[in-house]
Amino acid sequence: MTTAFCSITDSVKLDSGAEPSISKSLPEKSPEKPQLPLLALDIGMKRIGVAVCDRLGISCRGVTYLHRNDKGWPQQLMKLIREYGSKGIVAGLPKNMDGSEGVQAKDARKAVRQLSEVTQLPVVFQDERLSSWTAKERLYAQGLNEKKVKEKIDQTAAAVILEDFLQTYPELKR
Repeated sequence: MTTAFCSITDSVKLDSGAEPSISKSLPEKSPEKPQLPLLALDIGMKRIGVAVCDRLGISCRGVTYLHRNDKGWPQQLMKLIREYGSKGIVAGLPKNMDGSEGVQAKDARKAVRQLSEVTQLPVVFQDERLSSWTAKERLYAQGLNEKKVKEKIDQTAAAVILEDFLQTYPELKR
């Protein structure tokens, strides 16, 4: 099985002009520096896959998905954040293969703005190109049928996004 990793991280850009500074080096004393454990989101137009990592950043697993058309999804996510003790959020940013941002990336940024209304946790975007493809490949490799793959694809893609982020920033595991 081939695993695709993307490792481009981007800070959150809010409409208010506020832009947390998460840089490639993640400075030690930055207040926006995410801390473990993290929660990751694969933001789609219909569903949001959710994954978490452990307190050491060793393992990541998909836990559930939320429906985007449910207006209470940010509050549901807050329950998950409390349940898993998450101290930061990694949101997948679906860029085009050429690196540009299209409609889906704009929609992901909109979802993060909604989320920012209910939490002060640091949020960083992780380029998620090929994450769904990688997730689907993993699920089929486990012998799951089409129905089970569709059921688990969003949360597995969120786990891929989180794994990729942790691989990009190994200093978070200290």
